[in-house]
Amino acid sequence: MPVNRNALLRMRTIDGCLRRRHRSWTIEDLRSACEDALYEYEGTSGVSLRTIQRDIELMRSDKLGYNAPIEVVDRKYYCYADPDYSISSLPLTHEELSELTGALDILSQYSGFRGLSGLDETLTRIEDRIRSGSEGQQQVVFLDTNEQLKGLELLSPLYKSIINHRALRVRYCSFRSGREIEICLSPYLLKEYNNRWFLLGHERGHSGILTLALDRMVGVEEDKEGRYKENIYFDPVTYLDDMVGVTRDLTSERERVVLWVDACQAPYVLTKPLHPRQELMEEREDGSIVVAIEVICNLELERLILGFGSHISVLSPKRLRDRIAHQVMMMVTRYKE
Repeated sequence: MPVNRNALLRMRTIDGCLRRRHRSWTIEDLRSACEDALYEYEGTSGVSLRTIQRDIELMRSDKLGYNAPIEVVDRKYYCYADPDYSISSLPLTHEELSELTGALDILSQYSGFRGLSGLDETLTRIEDRIRSGSEGQQQVVFLDTNEQLKGLELLSPLYKSIINHRALRVRYCSFRSGREIEICLSPYLLKEYNNRWFLLGHERGHSGILTLALDRMVGVEEDKEGRYKENIYFDPVTYLDDMVGVTRDLTSERERVVLWVDACQAPYVLTKPLHPRQELMEEREDGSIVVAIEVICNLELERLILGFGSHISVLSPKRLRDRIAHQVMMMVTRYKE
């Protein structure tokens, strides 16, 4: 059973007591100290002697990597056989601890992966040991995550299915059809885009790669009758690097998209490129720029361009320029109505 936050707080309290060698500690003394700590930090009370005994045995074991040298003197008093021992001892510098704390802040925000086996316990242990000497430190890194997004609870089982090469049966209801269907597929990768998660894989009996939004999945289970098909269809890095977002098919080809950006948005497009392969072609006297990107033209690219409003216009290819112009005219019509 994973170690929870209260158990770690109790063990840290026991550790603090045993390091104070100016007095002797009975099991009742340790229980009382843990009860006080839980009330102060968690607002809870009530700790049994049996719970403290289990905590001590856990500290003595190697389950958490502590192997604490706890001994009993005169069959009554608990202490460390090694006076320099502490479960909080880490061979890390202050700079390394600072970097780990920042990484922990970021990792903890990806709640969809908290169900992975052992990750909850591991994160709590790391947090407990890193921050044991820096109580009161506030979180300073915040990511644009959406805790209310449907399907986040599926990240962990989907991840496990991918790494364990398990075929899946997915009950799926797209926005377009509005009806539930069952899809049998071999999952290959998970992709996050614009605060939504997608699963990419090969559907049994079909060609090409299927992209499914996790928030449209009604249910997921292992397809015990289906055989997992290894990925022989695409290289994930190249596949994703060829486009903005996740929508494409294997027959799509990259095109050179040339865009004009006005002086107002030019600094933003230069410092935050629309795509990793963005190329600056021209800087004009009025401060505007012309950039080019080599990508597959898809819906996500159109939405990205439209998001800039009048600040960006497509110079080529003509087909994409016409599609954007059509969308703009439709917008004008909507506002006229």
